[in-house]
Amino acid sequence: MACSVNFSKKSIIFITGASKGIGRTIAVELSRHLDQNSVFILIARSEKGLDETKTQILMVDKSITVQTYVLDLSKPDINDYNKLFQNILSSVDTSGIEFGLIFHNAGHVGTLKQTADLTDLTTWHEYYDLNLFSAVLLNSVFVKQIRPIAPQLVVVNITSLCGRSPTLNLSMYGSGKAARELFFKVLALEEPKIIVLNYSPGPVETDMFETIITDAQSEVLKKSFREVKESTVLTTEQTVSKLLDILEKGDFKTGDTIDYYDRN
Repeated sequence: MACSVNFSKKSIIFITGASKGIGRTIAVELSRHLDQNSVFILIARSEKGLDETKTQILMVDKSITVQTYVLDLSKPDINDYNKLFQNILSSVDTSGIEFGLIFHNAGHVGTLKQTADLTDLTTWHEYYDLNLFSAVLLNSVFVKQIRPIAPQLVVVNITSLCGRSPTLNLSMYGSGKAARELFFKVLALEEPKIIVLNYSPGPVETDMFETIITDAQSEVLKKSFREVKESTVLTTEQTVSKLLDILEKGDFKTGDTIDYYDRN
């Protein structure tokens, strides 16, 4: 199956974690490529951040429809998600939509401790609710409710090398990323007509990156991240540009995991 995405076609795009960082940059950079009748659905916890993202999109193209939804994905609820999508689809022009895209970007780094110290089960539940279970439920609703209006569905999961390579103090974060990545690989196997991409953005200068430098239990991890920050850390614009280029070229198999450094 051809995996290339034609951003010049009318699309409806859902982005979680769209109030800052990579999520905001995906929205703003995509707005430079999209058909003018396209629709953005931006989801995050911060209303102020969502409003700023919306403002930046409309500075690029005032003709794009942008809707923002304040939603706490740490409390996943299938009924809430169904109502959200029903509300969205009743309020936007869905005629002529050719692509439906969702970017699963929301998440946090979790508790940055050694594995033997990760004994608070409530913290584990909260981490997986946000980083795995909300994406599972939201994706199900996306597939079922957007498939009837969009001939081509595209699912992008923002993953991490930490989900494939063990890293000090990142067992909570890495295990969640690993679980989510495999989930989307199974989606690609079961739904071969859906374009699925697991994208690993590389070391990006975001709030999460700073949290690791500040809060990690391991001084070795802190030091390594400080060194990356001083040398090879990426901007959100750099990694999102690579992501959009990969989607446009479509030179991957659905379900693949592609790291920023896998493409020249």
